[in-house]
Amino acid sequence: MKTFTATMVLLALTMLANAQTLITADTMGKGKTAAFVSANALMVKDFTTQTFSTAQVWRGVTDRIDVFGGVSETTALGQAQTAISGGANINLLKTKLMNISTFQTVSTPLNRRKDAAAAIWFVAGVVSHDFHAATLYGGYSATVPLGHAADKLFTPPGVVHNWPIGIAIPKGKFLVFAEYNFGKQVQTGGLGVACTF
Repeated sequence: MKTFTATMVLLALTMLANAQTLITADTMGKGKTAAFVSANALMVKDFTTQTFSTAQVWRGVTDRIDVFGGVSETTALGQAQTAISGGANINLLKTKLMNISTFQTVSTPLNRRKDAAAAIWFVAGVVSHDFHAATLYGGYSATVPLGHAADKLFTPPGVVHNWPIGIAIPKGKFLVFAEYNFGKQVQTGGLGVACTF
């Protein structure tokens, strides 16, 4: 469960540009590798509903640090943008009661660059507890556009604050995530699946 949970945590980075966390505070462990995919809906206040999908590969570089790289696609008003991303989930505290981590990712668009900020920095503080049958997690996240962000279709005009709550359920080599993010500007819901190999 610990290896699978850590793998799923890393894969959860996929939601970085769209205010989704999809990760627990657990890490995979040194030398472990996982693949992650997710699909998300972002309900933007007074705008539209966007979709965000991602595919990532995660690697445990130490027992407390997992890194990842991936590609994502965001759609809005019938238009799509592809981006690349990278980041890390860094475990800060492990106890029997809870795990705490900081999850950070940076993404930059590959196309339609004039319709987005130069980059998006996503940072989250995550607290989780492993109940063995499932891991519950929550925390706080901020999506921060870097570079000119005003009047951009694929970028929020300013910092977006969210409070994620989710569950990660292990099934063999797979870890299935379900999450909802509460926020004033953007509310999101997403599903993700991670697989260790």
